Amino acid sequence: MLSRALLIGLTVALALIRHRSPLALWDVLDAQWYTGIATHGYSWSLDGKPALAFFPLYPALIHLVMGTGMPAVAAGLVIANLCIAAALAYLRGLLSLQWGPALARRGVWLFALFPTAFFTFAPYTEALFLLAAIAVLYHCQRGQLAPAGLWLAVAVLTRSTGLILVAPLLMSSLWRGPHRFAVAFGPAACAVAGYVGYLLWQRLPLWQVIGSEERWHRSLTYPWTGFSTSLQYLVHHATFNAGWTAENLVQLSTTLLFLGLTYGAWRYLAPSVVVYCVGFWIVVLSTPEWRDGYFAPFSSVDRFVLALFPLAGWAASRLAPRQFAGWITVSSALMTGAAAVHLSGGWVG
Repeated sequence: MLSRALLIGLTVALALIRHRSPLALWDVLDAQWYTGIATHGYSWSLDGKPALAFFPLYPALIHLVMGTGMPAVAAGLVIANLCIAAALAYLRGLLSLQWGPALARRGVWLFALFPTAFFTFAPYTEALFLLAAIAVLYHCQRGQLAPAGLWLAVAVLTRSTGLILVAPLLMSSLWRGPHRFAVAFGPAACAVAGYVGYLLWQRLPLWQVIGSEERWHRSLTYPWTGFSTSLQYLVHHATFNAGWTAENLVQLSTTLLFLGLTYGAWRYLAPSVVVYCVGFWIVVLSTPEWRDGYFAPFSSVDRFVLALFPLAGWAASRLAPRQFAGWITVSSALMTGAAAVHLSGGWVG
């Protein structure tokens, strides 16, 4: 696909310019956590922060692939790109259920070339989580509770936000009778129990899983706290650090933009998809990076909104052919530029 070709070409070019290994360019920020956990386990730490903030499935898969002799970063890249290939196939199927094949194809293009979609190439959990989330919604809409339940188990072992998929699956299982609960939720319950059992076996404190995000300034709060904290920073510190102010404005603007897009699209989406999107916003708005006066409470929202993949079909239905072609061109350029910043050690998402 075009996005993979652009990112591979960019990686090779930057590696030559910076005289670094192409793999080393991708081993930055959160990728270091996943490869570190895969290599050393949860007793490992970076900058004194708890590794338990990162869920186990993706590092476990990296560790498994490393058994073939592949370096950790390479293993992470291979897993991510296999997952996003499957995720895009599922996305096309999901969008086709409501919008038809033609708009589904356009929706996949919009999603694959979104400005922060390069994270689905990187050794991050984006690709694995998206695969699981899209698969859950696809199988829910087709009334297939068994595969939906298996993908829910993958989601909850990949990210804490996998819990937002419980509500759509609950809706589907209630529609088909409470006796189907075991089929729908049994795999996820077993997965969570297995993870807890592993932590107990390793004598790792369970409380660190619950409170680990506080080291990244996140904790549960009111859904308006992120907005008020963002505005307070801009009012009192906007001239203190131009970079921090720009990050605050970008993430705040992205949050408001996608809240508006979600509101505009919800009446055209399937009920289970609407519930999923509402769950996404409950999590995002209730867990901003607001503690300790952090300068960008909605930090990483430009990456998190990839999880609003159902909006791609609605957006494709709203764009005329020329508008669609123009946006694809602009978005591809933005994605390449954002990826270049990321690979150069800058902060994006």
